Amino acid sequence: MFISFIIYTFFMSYTPGPNNLLALDGALRLGIRGTLKFLIGIGLGFLTLSLLCLIFSKFMTIYFTSFILIIKFLGFVYLLYLAYTVFKHNHNNDSLGHTYRLRDGLYLQYMNPKTIVYVLTAIVTYITTQDMTFFASMSYTVTIALIGVSGAIAWAFLGLCFKKILLKYNTAYKICMSFCLVILAFMMLLE
Repeated sequence: MFISFIIYTFFMSYTPGPNNLLALDGALRLGIRGTLKFLIGIGLGFLTLSLLCLIFSKFMTIYFTSFILIIKFLGFVYLLYLAYTVFKHNHNNDSLGHTYRLRDGLYLQYMNPKTIVYVLTAIVTYITTQDMTFFASMSYTVTIALIGVSGAIAWAFLGLCFKKILLKYNTAYKICMSFCLVILAFMMLLE
């Protein structure tokens, strides 16, 4: 069961989603140092969301449908806003104080349907349905958060690796990133 849990967690954490796309964009714009607070926010968001899901997993599974509908709508609006900001961003103005803040990464976790469904599914499938000790449950929960933030960090480093190419084709990059975020917004809303 643990191997299945690890494979599921890595797959969900490393596939494209709002966390990963914005981590890539942040590192491209501001480097790792400028995106570090955002990445810490993603990590804290993953951890707190995972702990909340663990604590309230029984309650949340009862009201899962209505809860997810609300999160999907909020996430849809938020992703459209993020797509707009990525599209309108001017790389020449980065020195004017635009940063990816810790609270941006934290808020993203609570409005990101992919993360919520991923964490809730992992907790319900691999933790609450098993007869685990408190320590084992907490270990699985922390593992979800660590692997989750590692996906965003990996995508941030991809942004650094491809910075020269992405900045050379800045307009195409901004259109592509914005389009991906819009597609993700609609996919999450319609799932």
